[in-house]
Amino acid sequence: MLSLAPIRYRTVFAEHGGPVAQVQAGKFSVFDAERYQALAFLKPELAENKPQNILYGAADGSGSSSNPSVAQHIAISEALERWAFLETHRSGGNKYGFNVDHCSNGMAAFPGFRWQARRRAKFEALERFAVIGWWDKRLNATVHRSPYPGVGLVRIEHLQNKGEVVILYHKAANGAVAYAHAAGSSLASATAKAAVELVRTELVIARHRACGALAPVTDYFERRCLHFASPEGHAEFLERLHSRTEKPAPRWNVIFDGEIPGPWSQWATVWRHCVEMPTYAFLDRKQNFFFW
Repeated sequence: MLSLAPIRYRTVFAEHGGPVAQVQAGKFSVFDAERYQALAFLKPELAENKPQNILYGAADGSGSSSNPSVAQHIAISEALERWAFLETHRSGGNKYGFNVDHCSNGMAAFPGFRWQARRRAKFEALERFAVIGWWDKRLNATVHRSPYPGVGLVRIEHLQNKGEVVILYHKAANGAVAYAHAAGSSLASATAKAAVELVRTELVIARHRACGALAPVTDYFERRCLHFASPEGHAEFLERLHSRTEKPAPRWNVIFDGEIPGPWSQWATVWRHCVEMPTYAFLDRKQNFFFW
């Protein structure tokens, strides 16, 4: 996909007056394939009141690719998306569909053409819509053969015309189970995207366990990640996987589909494709809903 990041991100760093304080990068392996991971951090004044994450750290954006420059560009794009999300909430948060869904569901930033950002946002909305609808027993799923050893592959039957949504899961040697979900134009592309996130999740769970869980996890999304990594949580996941729908299929109801303009627009287009979620029970902090 054509990206204008090498041009548009030339002034994105703080020393040039931009919003990004720094980017950290390193290597890791995704099933024997070498990848680069980058973490982008906004200037502190732009990231006020963001959730305090223990598992996933304080980065405002992350990206991975076989190309180190692309990994950094993806991380920067995610950080710009985070900036747009936080700033929109600080200024009221009642536009762009946030009056209905106040999460970042269906948001994407891209340093290219507007249709590219819109396409990414729509896939992101589809991913959330499908996973939430499946867990709420409104959508079915089928198990497929995974291209990765020891990894389970679940395809969600989301009933939309385009796109594929998958969930991957894998039990590590320490007994913890990691999960990842992603959407893509094909089953192969969605699976490849989810594989990167699966490895990342497995790493952060292992790191948390190695530290002896010294820092308490307060974010309810991260608590869910740890719950489903446990034997009890994985049993709940498998029970849902082997059951069928019990509720009517959800409708794809678009609430907002457009650009979120702001100072970030100098570097990237931030788009939101906000659809009505099958249920908003995933926002209940007391529920172990399969969504984080």
